[in-house]
Amino acid sequence: MHCETWPQIKAEHLRQVHEPLLWKMRLGQRSALDQLGPPLHRAALGPAAIGWQPPTWLKPHQVQAAQRIRGSLEAFGGALLADAVGLGKTYVALAVALAYGSVAAIVPATILRQWEHTSNRVGIRLKLLSHEALSRGRAPPAVDLIIVDEAHHFRNTNTRRYDVLARAVHRSDLLLLTATPVVNRAADLVALLRLFAADHGFAPLGVASLENAAANVTHSELAWSTAPAVVARSSAMLPTLFHLLPAVQSRAAIRPPPLPATTLEQVLSCIDSLEFPTVGDDQGSALMRMHLLYRLASSAAACRETVRRHLAYIERALNSAAAGRSLSRAVARRIFTAEDELHLELGDLTHPAPVTVNTTDALQRERARLVELDRMLPHHNGPGPKATELIRQLQRRDGRKTLVFTSAVATAHYLARTVRWQRVAVVGAGKAWIASGRLNVEDALALFAPKARGARVPGPATYVATLIATDLASEGLDLQDADAVVHYDLPWTPLRLEQRLGRIARLGSEHKTAEVSWFAPHRSIEQRLQMESRIARKVTRQLQLGVTTTSGVGKAQIINQLLWERERLGQDAPVSNQPPGHAVVRGPLAAAFAVRWDFNGIGVPELMVLHKRPLHQELEYSRVRAVLERLLKGAEVTTDPPHDLVAGFLTVVRTRLAACHHGPVDAASRRLARTVIQRACRSAPLRDARAISVLNAVLDRIGVGLAAGPQRSLEQELSQIASLDSLLQWTREEGEAQADTTTFPVVVAAVFGDGSEKGHQTV
Repeated sequence: MHCETWPQIKAEHLRQVHEPLLWKMRLGQRSALDQLGPPLHRAALGPAAIGWQPPTWLKPHQVQAAQRIRGSLEAFGGALLADAVGLGKTYVALAVALAYGSVAAIVPATILRQWEHTSNRVGIRLKLLSHEALSRGRAPPAVDLIIVDEAHHFRNTNTRRYDVLARAVHRSDLLLLTATPVVNRAADLVALLRLFAADHGFAPLGVASLENAAANVTHSELAWSTAPAVVARSSAMLPTLFHLLPAVQSRAAIRPPPLPATTLEQVLSCIDSLEFPTVGDDQGSALMRMHLLYRLASSAAACRETVRRHLAYIERALNSAAAGRSLSRAVARRIFTAEDELHLELGDLTHPAPVTVNTTDALQRERARLVELDRMLPHHNGPGPKATELIRQLQRRDGRKTLVFTSAVATAHYLARTVRWQRVAVVGAGKAWIASGRLNVEDALALFAPKARGARVPGPATYVATLIATDLASEGLDLQDADAVVHYDLPWTPLRLEQRLGRIARLGSEHKTAEVSWFAPHRSIEQRLQMESRIARKVTRQLQLGVTTTSGVGKAQIINQLLWERERLGQDAPVSNQPPGHAVVRGPLAAAFAVRWDFNGIGVPELMVLHKRPLHQELEYSRVRAVLERLLKGAEVTTDPPHDLVAGFLTVVRTRLAACHHGPVDAASRRLARTVIQRACRSAPLRDARAISVLNAVLDRIGVGLAAGPQRSLEQELSQIASLDSLLQWTREEGEAQADTTTFPVVVAAVFGDGSEKGHQTV
């Protein structure tokens, strides 16, 4: 092997093998339009295990989800169930689990008990493991299927939990459950998909590189190409649920200040004057300032607690300066608590480089400002304007179950004291409290929502009408005894807004309506925080990627039009067993194809529409539907399909096949390939045939594509100057590179417009 020419030889080989495939398209016989409609519509939804019958305890909308998820698992080895909160993703996952011999579920510790109860109730045995256990390095067991609930917690590829999960997904299929896989950016979605897919794993469907697509300004290709591996619906898309879920009613957002106006302005002025001399850069200073402002927006109690942590940090810095030492940035993490997600917004304060303390004088001036800030903040428990408004709302509720979300445990306790702990429970930081003191979290939840938690209804002495909670209680928990959610504090991501609402607006609720109340930051704080604009930007990203519905400030729900149109296209289309066929109609120069791609021997359908000048594939579902409906209403003609449309289709397919043949282009794959080639070059002059053979097998495996886990394992092997035996063992564990079996897609159905209607060229 001449290592310097290997990539060129490989590319030429692939070109020679596959170029002839481009001319094997068969459109089948001419067919009536009414026969072509069903396969064209159904292709929009991706793969589905239609012949598999899920258990009877699923509701109709859950049966559809289970069949589609099963089809995606068979095709891709992984799937993402991103139905909106409250639609029963747990039950869908458990139904899919019945098709596997062994199953493990990885869930947040707070809902382990709930998963155990639900799986026992439907008679499904599985091994349960917490997210937190993976963070401590514990690997999931070797099973046929791994289910990950609240999978958005694995969006950060730099965490231990991501690394442990990625390496564990070896021969297992992977089912990810999360209402919103996109928390901050497109890379969140890509990180989840890469747990089971190679960087070019969706190349046949139009995205040559997941990594590159995530970096694009727009994400239409990424959303379109990965859609077959995703099921993401909201209750608004499922008419059968209208009578099963409470109607959501959103009240107007209000902005009461946390402190009296004069005091608030003094406190803000003092926060503005802080310099954060220990941080050492503008980004870190901005993060620290925003953290204080965020706590102030919550309550004086939360702000005061954080100010005192800042003071403790300054004292630590002064001691280090006196001893001539530098502070590690990791020390700054003590300012944040487990409930903080702000550090994920602007960057993490865990950079390994030490921060040199500027001067003792600067630290002492900062300490004086913090002491003054602490003095300004009220130290009594009397209600400020914001707390007074909450009391008014709870009085209006007149004892009905209300779930209040706040960002800080300190605020939750302050509010409980303000209402004198009357019929109130507090849950936060893994702990719970009622008027009589500490208790188990599950016991507190059961006092608040005994029906949803399957607990005994408490007596009048222990009745809890209001649960004040941090976002610990926003994920996965059944709390639908309540019929109102109050966003006392806004979270940093719309994900939390949707999850909070989903605690009560979910299947099993006996209420006809669910009320949502909003407390937005006071204008003077919002001008500095800009939380609402940040949430709006994240909502936009989620809607672009087509993963779920979400919420914006002051809006209970936002319908994702992309997903809405996708479901409208395919959900009512009957299964068709008609042979491949096509038709030509009088109409605009446009075409719609139901194409079936081969993934692991499983057919993955795609609805492909070409139109406009220059001719291109449409990736917006609403326009896809408009073109398809226009073509299916056309009058049939006997002419051949227009050459331009056939050529355009071939161009799209040729481009996709070229991306498949090129292989993965992500940075890690390129780096690994270079390392292997360099090692092969060193072995070639020695005529070490065994080394060349093993390295060639490794290189072939890289070229076929690796998911994140195998990629990391190989990187670790190569970084340790792995022996040939260990590399050979790696190839055996990952499976030898399969011969390239990518075939030209089968056209199941096609409708062509003949171009005679010139006025409709831009349908």
